Amino acid sequence: MRTPVRGQGTAGSIKPAASVGTLSADERMIVILMLVLGSAMQAYANSAIEAVLVALLLLIAGIVAVGLVFPGRKPELRAFLLTYAVCVFVGGLAQCYSLVFFNTLQSTVDAPKFLRVISPQPPFATMASVAYRINAPLAVVIWQQVYKVTWWLGFQFGPYTGVMFNALVMGLVGSLTVQIARELFGEDAWRLRRVGTLVASCGLFILFGAVLIRDCFTTFFSTLVLWGIVRWLARPTLRKLLFAAALTGVSVWAMAYLRTEAVMLFALYWLLAFLLWLFKRFDAIRLVVAVIVLCAMLVASPYLAVYLQSAQETQVGEMEGYASLATRTSSEDSLGLRLVVNQPLPIRLILGSGVLLINPIPLWRNFQIGLRDCNWIEGYHGIYQVLVLPLVFAGSLAAFRMFRRDRKRASPLVFLVMYLLMNTASVVATSMEQRHLGQFLAAMIIIATVQDTREMEMQGEQKGIRIRWFVAVYLVHLAWATMKLMVLMT
Repeated sequence: MRTPVRGQGTAGSIKPAASVGTLSADERMIVILMLVLGSAMQAYANSAIEAVLVALLLLIAGIVAVGLVFPGRKPELRAFLLTYAVCVFVGGLAQCYSLVFFNTLQSTVDAPKFLRVISPQPPFATMASVAYRINAPLAVVIWQQVYKVTWWLGFQFGPYTGVMFNALVMGLVGSLTVQIARELFGEDAWRLRRVGTLVASCGLFILFGAVLIRDCFTTFFSTLVLWGIVRWLARPTLRKLLFAAALTGVSVWAMAYLRTEAVMLFALYWLLAFLLWLFKRFDAIRLVVAVIVLCAMLVASPYLAVYLQSAQETQVGEMEGYASLATRTSSEDSLGLRLVVNQPLPIRLILGSGVLLINPIPLWRNFQIGLRDCNWIEGYHGIYQVLVLPLVFAGSLAAFRMFRRDRKRASPLVFLVMYLLMNTASVVATSMEQRHLGQFLAAMIIIATVQDTREMEMQGEQKGIRIRWFVAVYLVHLAWATMKLMVLMT
């Protein structure tokens, strides 16, 4: 099996990166069409023609940002354009749908709460004024700065401004994800292009960029930390270590005002990265560093005890709240969720991970007129995830095989696999909410591109994995149908 090497592609990826990384003629037409239709739908729903201009201004801002941070990187720009256009288009669909069926522009539960806190005119919301009103004050403050500009320009107030800014943020997440893949695969244009396509079509990423919710920001900062750590693991230098530490520091501060419980995970990321760096090649330098770190952990043991206690309290509190919700609800999905939530933690981690991998159950459950806009998008993501996961399984196996042969090159890939497993477990242990897993999906997308599916050897392995996976999905649905039948008969 051929494994990706930084700086060169596989036998099938011999086209120059410059030609493969750009938008094709069909993609350019799709991007233009989605931006025009999406901004027009948002303008119609909000009765504000300014929505078209806002979409254009944010598009320009995103292109400039990607050009400054990743100069000359066409795959990164392609990922931004595709993701931004898809989010603007789906945002227009979501607002028109919500207006028709709910007589509101945002039918997702959290979105109206955020919109009510944002001020349409002076005095504008500040961190101090919103900290006691909502549990993600930084998201409101960021949106408020955008609304300040639109107020100054004389634009009509409406959710379209915040939603399109979310689309911009998710477009930047797309660029960051491609850049992380570049750290691993180098100028492998086929893989970089595939990562961009998978990002733009990811259902949860689309949800975060099409609805006024904070998850676009949590995803951005989580991806920022991931970029810094992978960049350091791929080529360990002191400068890259300091850069990664700086990104982590900024993200820790931001997450404290976005989703506090996620802050605890950053220490685990660095512990995992340190262990992988240590086992790349255990020499005298790494031995000294290991001793220093162990001594520091002994000195900081009281703080570590507080950290572990806080983590346990967070897990228990979040899970109790979710268990109460699952008990009260009478929806179809509560049947399986109650069986998972009521289990001891070790069993819940196993069963809950399966529920997150195949979600919703059944896969068609969310495609019903009258459900909220987010339900439709999450339903699409369930199908997307089922189709992509065989690639993720194959990529994970390839990463561990490579680790046995070449720890130095495979360490960043193994980190991505462990990072995804760790975060899946954390979501299962706390909220069991699939949307919370979305902020970590950049790792899943990159793992899905590890194997080159154009090679005959890989196609055979992929086919076997797909067959076994789809059989498992079928059996889960069969079990669901059996339980529903038993409930109806009793």
